[in-house]
Amino acid sequence: MAPEQVSDFDQLLRVIAQAARDTGVDAYLVGGIVRDRLLGLPSKDIDMVSVGSDGIPLLAAVARRLRWARPQVFEHFGTGQVRGDGFILEVVRARAERYDPDSRKPDVSPGTLEEDVWRRDFTINALCQRMDGEVLDVTGRGIDDLRAGILRTPLEPDETFSEDPLRMFRGARFVAQLGFHLAGGVIEAMRRNAQRASILSVERITEELCRLLTSPHPRQGLDVLRESGLLDVVLPEIAAMSGVEQGGFHIYDVFDHVAHAVDAAPPDGITRIAALFHDIGKPATHEIRDGRHTFYDHPQVGARMTRVILTRLRFGNDDIEAICRLVELHLRPIQYDEASFSDAAVRRLIRDAGELRRPLLDLARADTRASSYPDTAGIDALEARMASLDSGGQISRLQSPLGGAEIMALAGNRPPGPWVGAVQRALVDAVLEGEFAAGDSAGARQWLLDHPGVVPA
Repeated sequence: MAPEQVSDFDQLLRVIAQAARDTGVDAYLVGGIVRDRLLGLPSKDIDMVSVGSDGIPLLAAVARRLRWARPQVFEHFGTGQVRGDGFILEVVRARAERYDPDSRKPDVSPGTLEEDVWRRDFTINALCQRMDGEVLDVTGRGIDDLRAGILRTPLEPDETFSEDPLRMFRGARFVAQLGFHLAGGVIEAMRRNAQRASILSVERITEELCRLLTSPHPRQGLDVLRESGLLDVVLPEIAAMSGVEQGGFHIYDVFDHVAHAVDAAPPDGITRIAALFHDIGKPATHEIRDGRHTFYDHPQVGARMTRVILTRLRFGNDDIEAICRLVELHLRPIQYDEASFSDAAVRRLIRDAGELRRPLLDLARADTRASSYPDTAGIDALEARMASLDSGGQISRLQSPLGGAEIMALAGNRPPGPWVGAVQRALVDAVLEGEFAAGDSAGARQWLLDHPGVVPA
């Protein structure tokens, strides 16, 4: 049989249905794919549940028909997965679960479709669909909750969250992702079970946090994390921003300002995370001087705090460096004034931002839009001036016109040390000030002769 090519979900569903018939697997679409299809949202992640037998033969049959790679089997989780044509198809056997109070890992045994469905997180994710397209609403609430935009647990929320506290973070994420609101009693159950989050792996929490932040409505999700007490458990430094008053350009306390800035930032991970952390240094630096709220050095303090927190959350080193740099620099574009900023000052900002110029300007715009003066014309003017001064993109790649060996020779063959790097940085600053051209080694040597204090005695 010639392999089929699938370009949309309906085509793939026909292949899955045929594979289910051929293998005799009693399988149903379940969870997010059913929810999103009913909401008219695109999705290429397809979850299925098989009842009474293993679903791996179904995956194998789909893979053969479409010439996809053979299924991956995750025996520890009781699931299998195939990928191809941009789709991810995963099957888990219907199961009944019993949880140990000290773990989120359940004791699992084969179960019926109904047993599997009632143990899911929210009624809108408990909807199932037969291969012929019929939607099954086992809980009797899923369709109505989907229409009303409500997140409700199939069982009592205390039972649902106590069994698996990650479901609380998923609830906050679905609020951010779908714009839904929590059913009555859910936020109170989250508060009662917030301390259960301590049994979760850091990686799972971080994954949910990142998905929340890059969703269409992140501020709503952050509000759920705050109101539920989950922030106090996993990100107390973020929770500490709540209630810290600001003045001047601000109309919100620090937490609400940050949440609005996250909403206003482009939905890429680095910029949204930087927006969440950009004012994290404010509670630690908050003082009232002459009746004014002040936060001196909060970008530098915040960058140091951010590094500690992101390391704790197991972010990668490259992401940590980028986010901390954005936090440290976030005020500089906002402080731009065309009359008082020299070309050299703009060049220094270009150099300091480097490859982060675009996300830095995006963060500055988001920060500004979350204030009482949301006009970003000044940042737009700064961006244009940066482009004019650095049309070839060379400033961010500037290097010292003199190498370390030459600098040591000019200093009378002085031994190497940190002083060499300090001299090279001074030479780069001199280029930015227009003292001599980039790459002009003769000009650099003359500049050092004219400024003998640069090379320490």
